[in-house]
Amino acid sequence: MTAIMQPGFWVFILTMAGIYGIFSLGLQVQYGVGGILNFGHVGMMALSSYTMAILVISHGINFWIAAASGVAVAALGGAFLGLTTLRLRGDYFSIVSIAFSEIVRYVIYNSDNLTGGVQGSLAIPVIGDNYPSYTDTWDSLVNHIRDFLQPRLGDYVDRDFVMGVLVWITLAILLLLVSRIEKTSWARVLRATREDDDVPAALGKNVFRFRLQAVIIGSIIGGIAGIYWGLESTLLSPDDFLTLVTFYGWMILILGGATKVKGLPIAAIFFGFLYGGTRFFTFWPFSIIDSSQRAYIRIMIIGFALIVLMMRRPQGIFGKRQEMVLE
Repeated sequence: MTAIMQPGFWVFILTMAGIYGIFSLGLQVQYGVGGILNFGHVGMMALSSYTMAILVISHGINFWIAAASGVAVAALGGAFLGLTTLRLRGDYFSIVSIAFSEIVRYVIYNSDNLTGGVQGSLAIPVIGDNYPSYTDTWDSLVNHIRDFLQPRLGDYVDRDFVMGVLVWITLAILLLLVSRIEKTSWARVLRATREDDDVPAALGKNVFRFRLQAVIIGSIIGGIAGIYWGLESTLLSPDDFLTLVTFYGWMILILGGATKVKGLPIAAIFFGFLYGGTRFFTFWPFSIIDSSQRAYIRIMIIGFALIVLMMRRPQGIFGKRQEMVLE
């Protein structure tokens, strides 16, 4: 439990909370505005992360171009998913979206000559004699910021601290943009149609186009989260992108209130504490459980917290009960 008292622990919690907050914000655009139940959101995260890593490691492309390309590929993934399946009813679309994310993960898992396969980014093929890291350029930027902040804020300013600051600045900018988007007529049209899957079909192609745009915008935001995930972890693995990650995003969305952007940061921090803090549950009765089994206990605790929330306050921390969308 002493680890919880260390500043590094809270820096880690806030950084992970920020990344998951960005990830959940993509879901908020899709579901909170458009009523689109996307359970395959993690697939966009995987597409952006691996695209960035492959372009830098295998082709030596500039990091910033590679990162932008990763987000663009995530947008294309969202467009492909939306164009092929968005006309399905909500529950069928949800099932197909899970299949999409699993297809992406298994392609990554089995493409040794492109993605490194089961070994992840460590085994991505390199063209040339040098082995570049896709984080080199980013680390150089982070080190410059650290050197600037350390004399002013103290020695506890390290890579993780700077990473957390940059993640939360990005989340704040995206929250501002999304809050502005949600005040537009585009968003009002989607809100008017999200409660009934038959209404968009009756209104024609315009609403379908708006819903497709919501999927693409959400995928772009999910792609940005994927870039930060790759930079924070420094090594990518297919197992980083299990379907469970999408449901972590949904937990944050539900905690904050699906239709309220302002609740998302607080919900993300709460989830980050549950996700990271439960790793240090080594006291009794958790001490009698093997460390490998405690990982499953951690997921059970997160699930139990979500169940209690849905029973006590199903609209989330800041949500309104009358705004809930019941399928």
